[in-house]
Amino acid sequence: MSSFKLNNDFTIKVYTGSILDRKLECEAITISIFKKSFFEQKVGLVKAAIATFGSNVKKNFEKEIKKLPKNFELEGQCIVVETGKKKPKYLFNIVLDSIDPKNSTKFESLMKKSLENFFESLNHSNEIKSIAIPLLGTGFSSGPVNSSINILLDRVLDFHNKGKMIHLKELHLVNIEEFKTQLIVKKLNEILKKNAAPLDLKLESLIYQKEDNIDELECVCKLNDNMLQKENLQNKEKLNFDTNQCSWCKQKLKNVKLIDCGHLVCPSCYCDIKENKIKCLIPDCSHNNDRTNIDVAKENKIEKICEICCETYDSLKVLEKCGHELCTNCFKRLFESKPQCPFCYTFYGIPKGIQPSDGKMSVINEKFSLPGYEKFSTIVINYRFPPGRQTENHPNPGKNYSGSNRTAYLPGTEEGFKAQKLLEKAFENRLIFTIGISVTTGIEGITWNDIHHKTQISGPYGYPDKDYLKRLFEELKAHGIE
Repeated sequence: MSSFKLNNDFTIKVYTGSILDRKLECEAITISIFKKSFFEQKVGLVKAAIATFGSNVKKNFEKEIKKLPKNFELEGQCIVVETGKKKPKYLFNIVLDSIDPKNSTKFESLMKKSLENFFESLNHSNEIKSIAIPLLGTGFSSGPVNSSINILLDRVLDFHNKGKMIHLKELHLVNIEEFKTQLIVKKLNEILKKNAAPLDLKLESLIYQKEDNIDELECVCKLNDNMLQKENLQNKEKLNFDTNQCSWCKQKLKNVKLIDCGHLVCPSCYCDIKENKIKCLIPDCSHNNDRTNIDVAKENKIEKICEICCETYDSLKVLEKCGHELCTNCFKRLFESKPQCPFCYTFYGIPKGIQPSDGKMSVINEKFSLPGYEKFSTIVINYRFPPGRQTENHPNPGKNYSGSNRTAYLPGTEEGFKAQKLLEKAFENRLIFTIGISVTTGIEGITWNDIHHKTQISGPYGYPDKDYLKRLFEELKAHGIE
C-alpha cells in the first residue's frame, strides 16, 4: 500500500485488491454501471456487487431511479444506495455509457462530469469518512488508462485544494490490476513532488522489493493509437494488450479465449459461460442450441474459478494461513512482489522496504525511567544513516540525500523488550525508514515509514502514553512484522 497525506485531515491510499473485499474498511465503495442495463448487467463489478450485498441493492437502486424527473440525463450521474451492511454502508453507482476510447475529447468530458457528480454526492453525507473507488472507464469499457489516471487525480486534487472535501478523510484507490496501482503511485509521486512547496503536500509511501533484490518491473502506460503497452525495464520487452476483443463485452485484451463456436471471450465472460452452463453469451449463436453428450460431461465436471483472473482450473492453490484460493500463475505474479494474501492481507513472509541499506541501529539499556514507567529502566534506540545517493528503487535515482541520526525510547518492560526485538527485525528488512518528503520539514530525504517512535522522553512526542506499545505492535503487524 502507498499512502499520500495531503494534510492532517485527508489521505489518499493506493493499493491492489478487490474493491468488494470484506476486509476493506470503508464506509462506501464505488462501481460503474451501464445505463442500458443497470443491475441486469451480467458482467463485472455489478454482478459481483449483487453477489456480495444481495438483491436488495438492486431494489434500492430502482427506487432511487424512480425518484428522478422524466427525461433526466443519467449518463455521468452518481446514484447512491444503501447496501444493508455496516461496512460498506453505501454503494456509489456511477452511470456510464457510450464510452468511445477513440474519441478522447468525449471520453474526458464524461469522466470529468462523472467525478464531479461523485464528489458532490460525497458531500451530501457527513457519515462517509472513507470511500474506495477503482479506475473508472478502464474495465469493460476499455478506456485509456493513462488519461483516466490524469483525470481522476486532477479532480481529486482540485476538490481538495478548493476545500470541497468537507467530510471525507480517506480516499482509497483500489484496482485488481497491479500495473494500474503502480501507475497511479508513480503519477501521484510526480504531482506531489512538483507541487510540494506551494501546496504544502506531504508524501509517505511504502514500496515493496523482491527478496533477491531483482529490480521490480515498472509498468509504464502510454496512450498511443489507443494501444496499452507494458514495458519490462529488465529486458525491454513490450507487450501489446490491444490485440483481441471480447465478442460480448467488447473489452480489448491480450488474453482471450477462442471458444468452440468461434467467438472470442475475455476471462470474465468465460466465467459467466461456465457459471450459466451455456456455450456462448451471444444470444443468436447457433451453438447454444447444439447440446451433445460432451457438453453434458463438461457441465458435470467440477472446475474452480480463480477470483483474481477468472480463469477456470481443476484445482487452485490454497494459502495455508487464511485458506483463500487462487491459481498458480496469480500466486507467482502477486507474491513475488508482496508476500501477502490479496483477499484478507495475511502476510506469508516479510516484505522488503526501500530504507537505505547502510544504516546502523544500536540499542542500550539505561537506568533512568520514562514518565508512566517509573519502576522500569529505559531502552534507548539509536538509528544512524550516513549521507548517500538515491538508488533506482527510490523516488529520484541519483539524487543525494543528507545523513540522519534519530533516537527513540521504549520502557524496559516485558512488552518494551518485545517491541525492541520486533523493531530490530523491521530494521533488518529495511522497513523503519523510507526515502520521501518529511512531514515536518517538507524536504525529501530519510523519513519515518509509518512505524511511529517516541523520540522524546516526555512531551508531545514522548511519554506518558499508555496505549503507545499497543499501537506500535499494530503498525509493525501491518508491515508484516509480528
